[in-house]
Parts: sequence; C-alpha cells; structure tokens
Amino acid sequence: MNETVNQSADGATIVRMAVADIQPSAYNPRKRFDEESLKELADSIRQKGVLQPINVRHIPNSDKYEIVFGERRYRASQIAGLEEIPATISDYTDAEAEEIAITENLQRKDVTPMEEADAYQRLIDSGRHDVGTLAILFGKSEGYIRSRLKFTALIPEIAELMESETISIAFANEICRYGEDIQREVYEQHLKNENGYGCWRGMKASDVARAIEQNYTTDLEKYDFDKGVCAICPHNTNHLLLFSEGGCGKCTNRKCLDDKIASHMVDKVVKTVGENPNISICHTAYNTNGEVIGRLADMGYEVDTVDYVSPYPTAPEMPRAEDYEDTAEFEEDLKGYGEEKATHEALCVKLDEMRKVGEITVYIQIRATNVCLCYATNKEGAKTDDKKLSPIEEIDKKDERNREIAVEKTIADTKKKILEVDMTATKFSADEERMMYFFMLSALRKEHYIEVGLPEEKIGYLSDEDRLTIVNNLSAKTKAIIRRDYLIENFKNAYRGNACASMLHDFAKKHMPDELTEIENGYNEVYNKRHQRLEEKKALLIKEQQSEETPQEMEEPAAEDMTAVEMQAEETAA
Repeated sequence: MNETVNQSADGATIVRMAVADIQPSAYNPRKRFDEESLKELADSIRQKGVLQPINVRHIPNSDKYEIVFGERRYRASQIAGLEEIPATISDYTDAEAEEIAITENLQRKDVTPMEEADAYQRLIDSGRHDVGTLAILFGKSEGYIRSRLKFTALIPEIAELMESETISIAFANEICRYGEDIQREVYEQHLKNENGYGCWRGMKASDVARAIEQNYTTDLEKYDFDKGVCAICPHNTNHLLLFSEGGCGKCTNRKCLDDKIASHMVDKVVKTVGENPNISICHTAYNTNGEVIGRLADMGYEVDTVDYVSPYPTAPEMPRAEDYEDTAEFEEDLKGYGEEKATHEALCVKLDEMRKVGEITVYIQIRATNVCLCYATNKEGAKTDDKKLSPIEEIDKKDERNREIAVEKTIADTKKKILEVDMTATKFSADEERMMYFFMLSALRKEHYIEVGLPEEKIGYLSDEDRLTIVNNLSAKTKAIIRRDYLIENFKNAYRGNACASMLHDFAKKHMPDELTEIENGYNEVYNKRHQRLEEKKALLIKEQQSEETPQEMEEPAAEDMTAVEMQAEETAA
C-alpha cells in the first residue's frame, strides 16, 4: 500500500512506494551509470534520504510501476538498502512517458554522446519531432542536434570506442561521415588493436580525416562506375608504382574522380526515378554530395532534405553451385536463401502497403559517393489516401511545392545577405527588442512559466507560439525575469579567473548577499586553516635554513683573516 507523505512543488502527491514494486523503463536514454557516482549518492541517501521524488507510472495488468524519470535515485536507493522511496505517480501514455523520460534525462550532464544521439533519433522516429523542434526543446542549435544524430551512423564497435572515451567526439565525427564499409575497414585495420603499427587511437581528428581521405576514398575498387578508361589512365597508381598494388588502383586526379562519381550518381538517380515514379529523391544534412544535388536541381528534379532514413531491404544473393565443393553445404545454404528471400519479399510488400497509405516515403538517397534506396517515416497526421491525383491536383501540388521552395531559398539567401548589411547607425527598434526577448526565452526556467503568463498546466519546452505570446505581452517584470534567467544560464560558463566568474559574484552579491557571505565564509574558513598550517611549515623551514647558514658564515671571516695574515707574511718576506 502506498502511503501519502507530502505534495511536490507542482502540486503532485508524493507517496512512499516499495522499491520492489518499481522497475526501470526502456525509455530512459541513459544506459550507463557510473558505479562510483552511484555509491556516493547511496551514501548521501543513507544519511539524508531521497530528497527529490522519482516519477513512475502504473504498468497495465500488473501491480508494478515503471520509472518515467529518476532511475539513478532508484538504483542508489537499492544500493543503500532502502525498502521504500518517495515517488509521484503519473498516468502518461507511452508516447508521453517516452518524451518526458528522454527530456528529463538529457538535462543531466553525465549523458554520453551516443545516448544523446539515440534519444534524439527516437524522438524523431516517433513522428512528433524534427530537428527544429528538438533544438527548441533542448535549447540547442540545429547544427548541434544534427551533429549528434550523425553518431547513429557509427558501427557499434566505433560507437563503443567513443563511449569509453578511447577516441574523442571530434575523432568519431570524422569517421561517421563515411559508410559502414569504410568504417568497418578503418576499425579492423587501425582501431581494433590498442597499439602497434598503424594504430590510429590518440590521433587528432584532422589527421584522421586526412588519413581516411588518402587511404580509402580514392580507391577505385570502391566505386561502381565504368572504370574502363581508368585502367589505362596515367593518373592511376597502377601505372605510377614500380610494383603494382593490384586491383583497380587509386586515382591521383581527385577532380576527375569526383566528376566521374557525380555523373554516375546522377545517371542512377535519373534512371531509378524514371522507372519508378513512386520514388522521390532525398539527402540528409550529412553524408551527402552537393555537386549531384546541384546537377539534379538544374535538370528540374526536386531533392528533399530529410533528418533520418532507414535503408530499404536488399534482396539476398542466391548461392551458386560452382562456388561450393560440398553439395550438402550448398543445399543447406540454398534452403536458407529461400527463407531469406521469402522474408525479404514479405517485408517489401509491407513497406509498399505503408507507402500507399502515406506512412512512409520511399527515396533514392544521395550520399557522398553513391546512391541507395531508403525510406523515411512520415510524421503523424501526414497519412494520405492512395487515390490518384487528378491532373489539376497534380499541378496544384507542384505549385505549392514551388512556393515552399521559393520561401526556403528566400530565407537562406536573406540569412547570408544580412551579414553584409551595415546597420551600426540604425536605432534599435521595439520590434528588434521583442525579437531579442524571443531568443532569450530559450533560457527561461520552468519555475517562471506562470510568472511570464503561461498557464499552470504548461510543461515541457516552449513552442514558438508560447514565445510569441510572451513577447507580445511584455511588462517590466517579465522582461526582468527573462533577462535574469538568460544571465543565470550564461553564468554556467563561470570558472576561476574569467570575467564571467567576476560578474557572477557581483550578481550574487546583489540578489543573495547573505547566502553568498555564508558560502564565502565557509570556504574562507577552510582556506584560512590550511593557510595557517602552511605558514607554520614555511616558518619552520626558514628557521632551519637560517640555522644551517650561520656556521658557514662564521667560518668565512676566519678564512679571510688567514688570507690576510698570509698576505702580510708574504709582504714581510718580500
């Protein structure tokens, strides 16, 4: 039985729940928990108890509860031997629980880059978010979100190296620009072993980028365009080396290679789209080819930018009898092929049905050096009927898309052009002030939502609509709240010796003088005690040094006197 003990700051009822009735959730993006840190928290819990309740929801058809957020406190409570833990109970849906669990846990500082990347990807896969809304939700730039999402393209082995900090984030950022084949080769040849010849662990990211460029991306074997001309080209390393490396060689004319790659990719895209009208063209913000996109745009093709795609299943390769010496082994593989083929065909049928009802869009994706079939899950509410559009509807649809493209390009060019405009002599307008507060609202703390005019039930991130409502009703009080929250957010960058720390001190002295004095006195007391002990040690050392120097000084005049006597004796003798 759960005993009511209190109410939280937001009015939720806090109950004491049996730890045995609670279990972790798969929604938590954090998969790693530092054991030492958990032990420290457990020690604190033994002394002071759990100060902040965890949040749980009931698991249907059971008497158990699932953690929405607070798993670290739950684990530490288990270590501390607690039988009960304070908790608030919510009735979130699966979608709400997942979003809140991810949002709450990503605020923590100990979330790893891969956990962060996987969490962002799950939110995008839910259909409720894209890169833009994630940037607002977590107060990050869109570039930051995209840079983290790139890590989902890492093969597991390299992802683990980044998680364990064997390689840096910048190092991994360079590797994830390439496909699985190159990543696998780089890992096997340069990262798998901890040391030895050819090991890249500990290399700078810029050196890694250069090494991959030199050793992998110019190998003609990796490209599927017609290499007949390359075989006799003087820029092929097979004609430059005294002893040929074999294979197709490497191209030393990068410009020619890039042009061949782009031309081949464009041909494949045009052919695929021509043969399959239901396939669209796309690229992601990373692992793409701007030259190919530009050529297709000049030819009148529309290329969509998508945040995330899944590879379209490829048909299994049928085994050939001539490749086998053992007939029984061939027949066994042939049987396995039949099962794989049936599974593949069933999956393709399912994906085609999803495409027809608008759940997914099938694309041919433009990547850095190749193209591939893939599909993207459409957002909720984007499902459409499978009815064929009339010619007029087709025209209207194209016109609408053309209008969207015009707006997108207008925004892009405006962002570039505005950097060239000299507005230093122009007066700062009221509209500009509202814009400034709009962006500063990214630092607004949740406890101030009501103070700036938002409803009590408002939770989670501020939407653009929320921000506009606030900035259109600014008062002196709300302006002060927004500005101070913005300052507090930036005070996170305060460190010993920098200007930010000095400003933090001045800010605290104005708004919390007593608390600041208490903090300073506490640490100054510790310092003064340590300082006194060090001064005492220093005084002893000085005294010892003086006692060692005194006898030496007494001997030196005697030596001088002796020299004088000797000199006098010499003068007398002379």
